[in-house]
Amino acid sequence: MISALQDFSLFTAIKLALLIAVSGGLIVLFKPLLLGCARAAVLVVKPKMTREQRRQLATRS
Repeated sequence: MISALQDFSLFTAIKLALLIAVSGGLIVLFKPLLLGCARAAVLVVKPKMTREQRRQLATRS
């Protein structure tokens, strides 16, 4: 653990900070797209019931 910290240079720290900043910026920029993709994936796995299906379910009870 200590040897890994000793090999950590200033240049590596700057690269890591820039990578985190760019990644965060891209996530913020594409957040609506990512949320839409997540909602679409949920609908593929668990589709919503149609009005007809809900009506039939309500009349059975």
